[in-house]
Amino acid sequence: MPLEVDTISLDVFSIESNLLIARDDAFPFFMGGNKARKIVKIIADIEKNNCNAVVTTGGIQSNHCRVVALACASKGWKCKLVLHGSREKFFSEKGNALLMRLSDAQLEFVIPADIGSAMEKSMGDFRSQGLNPYYIHGGGHNKAGVEAYIEAVHELKDALPDGNAIDNIFLASGTGSTQAGLIAGCREVNWIQTRVHGISIAREKHIGVKAILESLGFIYPNPDVFFNNIIFHNDFLFGGYGISDQKLRDFIIYVANKTGVIIDDTYTGKAFWGMIQIIKREKLSGNMLFWHTGGLLNIMA
Repeated sequence: MPLEVDTISLDVFSIESNLLIARDDAFPFFMGGNKARKIVKIIADIEKNNCNAVVTTGGIQSNHCRVVALACASKGWKCKLVLHGSREKFFSEKGNALLMRLSDAQLEFVIPADIGSAMEKSMGDFRSQGLNPYYIHGGGHNKAGVEAYIEAVHELKDALPDGNAIDNIFLASGTGSTQAGLIAGCREVNWIQTRVHGISIAREKHIGVKAILESLGFIYPNPDVFFNNIIFHNDFLFGGYGISDQKLRDFIIYVANKTGVIIDDTYTGKAFWGMIQIIKREKLSGNMLFWHTGGLLNIMA
């Protein structure tokens, strides 16, 4: 299915420009979002390796864990989710947590420091059952996840009426693989001047840049050549992952009222807020695009 691209006016934000929106929130599989786009590519790698079980990790409202759980259910694979966060909240909330529960995935709740050991043990448990498990880092942080977004840039170019390069792309940046794929994809389609602005939803700059370079390393032998191409803003965290305030929540309502675009207070709300501030602060112009990475279920918890 071709990438859907919409256009809205930024007049309501006192910016005299239009904004293109890449609608991965409307991606048609596993309830949408960038994690769904990644899992389609990851599924192909799982099948290529003849695996029949999956182990991954995330928070109790993880979009990534939701799509992995649903994908495994659709394929008849065993699935183990190593979750960090409150077990009590997980079983009381809706949104992604509800869909994970409906998928019948195996669950384990650990503190963040124990995630690695719990995942390795889960891999061993599946092997002892005669299964061939596949390990997915949180957020789909692997080669297939990066490749999904390299392909997405090709889809974007085909979706644009004139095929002209985008001057500035904005997205919510978490584990780094989505931003890495967009950076690499722009290179592939020869959009050399395109600036990909990753707006952090959790990480400080040095950690975020390191994760993006690591992701690029899945594709290129010398990812450090991209260092100067990495734009990572960490001044719109609103307190950290999963944390927001009334100002952000009011902004999300305003965006919905004025544009019909639904964003959330964990991922895309922070990114959209940050984008508006950056455009004003840096007096940006030209072709601008917001990559809507989804996260809608996070406001339905």
